[in-house]
Amino acid sequence: MSKPKFPITVKRGHTIVKIYRTPSRGCDAYTVSYYLGEQRVRKTFADLGLATTEAETVANKLSTGEVNVLTLTSGDRLSYVRAIEALKPTGVSLEMAAIQFAEAHKILEGRSVVEAARYSAKKNPIWLPKKLVPEVVTEMIEAKSADGMSKYYTSDLKWRLGRFAEQFPGRISLVTSAEIGDFLRGLKGLADEGEKAMPVTGRSRNNFRRAIGTLINFAVSRGYLVKGTVEIEDVAQAREDNGEIEIFRPEEMAAVLGNADERLIPFLAIGAFAGLRHAELQRLDWSEVRMDDGFIEVKANKAKTASRRLVPIQDNLKRWLKPHRKASGHICDYVNTSNQIDKLAELVDKKLKETEATAVFAWKRNALRHSYISYRVAETQKVAQVALEAGNSPQMIFQHYRELVRPAEAKAWFAIVPE
Repeated sequence: MSKPKFPITVKRGHTIVKIYRTPSRGCDAYTVSYYLGEQRVRKTFADLGLATTEAETVANKLSTGEVNVLTLTSGDRLSYVRAIEALKPTGVSLEMAAIQFAEAHKILEGRSVVEAARYSAKKNPIWLPKKLVPEVVTEMIEAKSADGMSKYYTSDLKWRLGRFAEQFPGRISLVTSAEIGDFLRGLKGLADEGEKAMPVTGRSRNNFRRAIGTLINFAVSRGYLVKGTVEIEDVAQAREDNGEIEIFRPEEMAAVLGNADERLIPFLAIGAFAGLRHAELQRLDWSEVRMDDGFIEVKANKAKTASRRLVPIQDNLKRWLKPHRKASGHICDYVNTSNQIDKLAELVDKKLKETEATAVFAWKRNALRHSYISYRVAETQKVAQVALEAGNSPQMIFQHYRELVRPAEAKAWFAIVPE
């Protein structure tokens, strides 16, 4: 780069400001010279850049008639010149920079603007894709399906995260842990017309929390979020009130199966007489119901405990399944059985009242599995064996199921067969 030729002339209209090289005592120095009215003004700087900024500023002010700024004290003028020099790369005027700083200072209540900017840049790097929550939800569902996840699992994710996306339609990088917590606490269940929606159960809320955590981890893996910016662990879990173990009486189960839709019978019968969990039933394929071998295979990728187990097919279960048996395909045609079970419960209640006016029937949560374990323990008197069949720990079964029913009731339970 060629050395500048002095004096350097800065011209704005008829206004001329010159910069002279005036070394002093072996050190570089530069003097800006101009006329303010009839008075000649000289300002000396140790840096050519500052001198050039001063010359350009003075030329601009003189050419537009703004001479008040030029009457500042030497210290104030030096601060002014340095401020202009610092703002040059940004293209922001000194006035606008001052306004923005004052506003930020007020918002931060006096805290460091620089630290706030660093925090914001860390949480929302400018290089992050501006992905909206609904977009990420759709992308994740497609990825899970491509990875071979079950239709039930992806449908459940789609439903739960669909509600989340309705609440947060904006950029996923702007969602905070606090907002997720507020969303979960405000969840309401579905209500019939004219009725008030009630908060969801603790278990349901935690299932939503788990789904959102899956979404956050997916967003991090795709580079839509910086790891650690949103921690699902910071979102409080709800207390799950498990309550007492509830089971069906043999006569209730007979009424349930006797009035059920044909397409629902395999789901109900395997739940009642093999004790598979609701999610395991939704994922179960007919190819895994080995009727000729006498057992149902619950594969590791479909089990809650991620471990394979074999569940014996009782004689009465074989009779329930035989008319519906297929070579392959899901044992249940319904993606969501809740509506079907609610309708069935109403029908069973009505039917039982026809023979006993005081009879009351209501569906009990997880009662199919609870009933199987309870009656199976009473029948075999072998807690460890039932634990293996159910995919539970012996301690859990011994604690909750050991004394619920008597052997005679167990005999009646496994004697329920189609008419």
